[in-house]
Amino acid sequence: MSIPSNQLETWSNPGADDSATKTYNRVKNVLNADDSTPHQKDKNFEIYLQGSYRNSTNIYADSDVDLVVELNSTFRRNLSQLNNIQRSRYKSSFSSASYGLSDFHKDVIETLRDHYRRSAVTEEDRALILNSSSLPLTADIVVCQQYRRYNHFRSTSDQDYDEGIRFEDQSTGEEIVSYPKIHYQNGADKNQSVYSRYRETIRIIKNARSYLAGKGEIEEGLAPSYCIECLLYNVPSGKYTNDLQERYRNVVDWLVQAGIAEFECQNEIQDLFGSKSTQWSTSDANEFIRKLVDLWNQWYDY
Repeated sequence: MSIPSNQLETWSNPGADDSATKTYNRVKNVLNADDSTPHQKDKNFEIYLQGSYRNSTNIYADSDVDLVVELNSTFRRNLSQLNNIQRSRYKSSFSSASYGLSDFHKDVIETLRDHYRRSAVTEEDRALILNSSSLPLTADIVVCQQYRRYNHFRSTSDQDYDEGIRFEDQSTGEEIVSYPKIHYQNGADKNQSVYSRYRETIRIIKNARSYLAGKGEIEEGLAPSYCIECLLYNVPSGKYTNDLQERYRNVVDWLVQAGIAEFECQNEIQDLFGSKSTQWSTSDANEFIRKLVDLWNQWYDY
């Protein structure tokens, strides 16, 4: 028995985002205030939403809001795609910075703890957790530095790079690189190209995941939201038809047949699957896809 159309319609709806917006604006105002430590040190940085609330793929089960606090005064660079001449030109154009990510990380923590109290800010391996009664939602804050993957560098007025972010796992020292701005823009472009059906479909699949986890059919964490977005980004636009039941079948059936191991992330720069801590395993993805098939075929057995 198939999943009813009204169930898919319910799953396609976005969750409320008022609380996320309020949380984001309040944290942003605190960090941008004249008495904040980074501001006093005259550092260029920006604060923005990332994750489900930023990408308009949030569902009712989503709670914590993901924020990025990005240092732009200094940046880390990747010159691997430049030839020797361009690398030399780059190195003669820039000097080493005296204020880096570790300094910025400390200053952001200091400002947040001064405003929200020390106990409200917890340092996790890859993010700060800000949990305060003065905020509608708990905020997961990634404190990071701009990252540039250079495509060419002829001079400071003739350069091209893919802008990302980089931060460190505090327990392992691993450098984590991602491209949230490119991820967002590519998703927005795809959503527009399929008449707003892309983000709608992500919400359906995320709700299906929550439903399966609630029934004990899959483990929590088997299919992270970011990985679901990247998985569906690889599905051809023609599969995103108007009818929700047809669309679900189109998307899932295509994934069953696809060679997912070669899929890219939504940023079209990084591989979705692999052995890195930031990548998904093909076995987990294939298990999730199989469960999406079972959910369709055995709806009334769940």
